[in-house]
Amino acid sequence: MFELLERCLETRATTKADLVQLRGQTRAMKTCTVKNGVVEECSDISLTGLGVRTYVDNKSWGFSSTNMLSFESAKQVLENSIKLAKASAHLKTQKLRLESSREHVADVSTPVKKPIEDLSTEDIVKIPLEAYRGAKEVGQQVADIEATYISMEDEKYFLSSEGIRIRQNATRVLLFITAIAKSSGLLCPASENIGHTGGLELFDKASPYSLGKQVADDAKKLLSTKAPPSGKFRVIIHPTLCATLLHEAIGHPLEADLAMAGGGFGDCIGKVVSSNLITIYDDGHVEGGLGYFPYDDEGVECKRTTLIENGLLKSFMHDRASAALSNVSATGNAHAWDYSVEPLIRQTNIGIAGGDYSSEELVEDVKEGLFLEGTFGGQADVNADFTFGFQKAKRIQGGKIVEELRGANVAGNAIEVFKTIDAVGKEVVLRPGACGKFQFAVQGRVVPAIRCEILVGGIGD
Repeated sequence: MFELLERCLETRATTKADLVQLRGQTRAMKTCTVKNGVVEECSDISLTGLGVRTYVDNKSWGFSSTNMLSFESAKQVLENSIKLAKASAHLKTQKLRLESSREHVADVSTPVKKPIEDLSTEDIVKIPLEAYRGAKEVGQQVADIEATYISMEDEKYFLSSEGIRIRQNATRVLLFITAIAKSSGLLCPASENIGHTGGLELFDKASPYSLGKQVADDAKKLLSTKAPPSGKFRVIIHPTLCATLLHEAIGHPLEADLAMAGGGFGDCIGKVVSSNLITIYDDGHVEGGLGYFPYDDEGVECKRTTLIENGLLKSFMHDRASAALSNVSATGNAHAWDYSVEPLIRQTNIGIAGGDYSSEELVEDVKEGLFLEGTFGGQADVNADFTFGFQKAKRIQGGKIVEELRGANVAGNAIEVFKTIDAVGKEVVLRPGACGKFQFAVQGRVVPAIRCEILVGGIGD
């Protein structure tokens, strides 16, 4: 692949651009879904191709891609990219000189203890089937069970006219489990997702069978609980829900393209935007995180970027263009799902630094409140307004957990909610995540439990 990219870079066409970036990629992706004991889907998908991105007249990007790995095709894609960049440059008046990148060469691979490349189709099917069997063992009240296994092996090549040459190899494994318990017309769902950058050692701590059993047991227990009350409460947010809240309602508004377009953090650099107990960062080097990317798709190292420090907004996540507009350095947050699309500003592994509180201490200071666990997703906008579902709750009275409750929704503005945080848990948990911002992406979230005030939309007393 590098030989093809280098030949392309040596053509005369490259002299017509200020910057040329070439990306090659091969991907092998395997998926298997088991629903109620039946294998619904089992697929083996592969892709190979290259994309060329050019910057022309210090104004405009052009991009083109192909899955034809010949020199003629690569040269044509390069020429198409330059033509597209020049065509759009006529429509732009502002020139923007990108910060130069120093020459460097890198070759990095994910540490994998238990490789996946030798797995047969039968071996793959066993993984979600084991999750199903664990869930089914919980009893007849568990009416619906679905488990999906996904693995990806990516080999990415990056070459640029600035003298950057990077090869990155990564393996990722994920398992999604959902169970629905049913009784007298009442349906109670529960789910759990696990995933990491690495191999089948993902299941060393918890087997698919035990995870399936845990999820089904959670769903069954919810049948005997009632809905939580509604109103504004002092709550403890478990890492499973904190991960969703952080990514959607705080992380996206901290992406420079959304912030600079008028998002909730747009003019807040240097200002207090949360409790002083909160430090938030993005780090592509978190070992095992689904967002483990040593370098982004512009050849920039994905080093740890402090976004919020002790409540003060310090930085956004930048690609090279947004960084130039802001007179700062790029942060390594330009990522593309595959070779056929352009990089976007994305989170890698976004995290909240751990605090000083044990799980017991988080609870014992609450006179009347709730402990919210699990996530069913939701939505948020660039102003950090959000609505999310949680799977279950616990009522807290007098510093003690007194009752189990079903799930409901939380809503509010994350900036305002984060200003009410008065405790952060010591233990941080690495959670898997996915994102659909114009393109699909896998990412990580490194989160503790937090204690804050939030609006709960339950229907109980």
